[in-house]
Amino acid sequence: MAVVITAICACVGKPLPTGQTISIGTSDHGYLHHAIPLPDRGEGYQRLRPGEETRYGTAILIEAIERTAKAVAEVFPGGYPLRVGDLSNPRGGAHHRHRSHRAGRDADLVFFARDAGGMAARGGGWLEFDRYGLSVRRDRVFSFDEARNWHIVRTLVMDPQARVKWLFCSNDIKARLLRYAARHEPSPQAVFRATWVLHQPGHGDSHTDHFHLRVGCGPAERTLGCQEQAPFWPWLSDAARKDEDRAQVAASDAHLVGWLLAEEHLNQSRHISRGSVGVAAQPATIARRDVH
Repeated sequence: MAVVITAICACVGKPLPTGQTISIGTSDHGYLHHAIPLPDRGEGYQRLRPGEETRYGTAILIEAIERTAKAVAEVFPGGYPLRVGDLSNPRGGAHHRHRSHRAGRDADLVFFARDAGGMAARGGGWLEFDRYGLSVRRDRVFSFDEARNWHIVRTLVMDPQARVKWLFCSNDIKARLLRYAARHEPSPQAVFRATWVLHQPGHGDSHTDHFHLRVGCGPAERTLGCQEQAPFWPWLSDAARKDEDRAQVAASDAHLVGWLLAEEHLNQSRHISRGSVGVAAQPATIARRDVH
């Protein structure tokens, strides 16, 4: 670990400020400087493993979780709180449960569930949902709560301070969320962003029981060694924040309806690699398992 930190520090052009939270390196090869802990409980959320040390992150990550949990609780009062899984260790670095979560920019958010009667349910653990949005645990049947889970997504992707890079989840979950959004979401921009940000990883866990949230670097962190990785979403650029009309994002209502009704999503890997996020991409079947 000391060798890794030394190697990363060698890339930092200036000394780290005392007391300032900085994410150094990448999400899968980095560490944390003066990390911020997420409390065991807060408005609309509770940690899944209270008391455990995997609770640290950057201000961007911690505040995004807190704002999102509060927003869901306000729109859907009376339900169970959002359960938050692992963030990072106090100083970042390797974690025995994760290949990433090393630099304070990753967090696991457990899906909201409903019981057989359609009421909000806790579920009693990590519930894996199939393509029909169903999960069975100890002879109890649970269903995926599209409304609450979509509100997590739309709150995060529309939060200008969260700088969301990815919300990893399975392709089946992504399809359910986008179909729900096509019927209920008033903001085309929220749906457009979700088609990109929701993504099943090409390797490892397909994420059938939780969102894996990853946020980007803040401007100050980038000057101190925080390594921003692709993709670079146009709405997170300075130009997009100043004037979204200039971002040249191809997000017409006609495109969105065509993609969603066909249960399609954008071929992300090909167009991101070409740097053509602002160009209408060729769709690919959302149920495919070879997304990278």
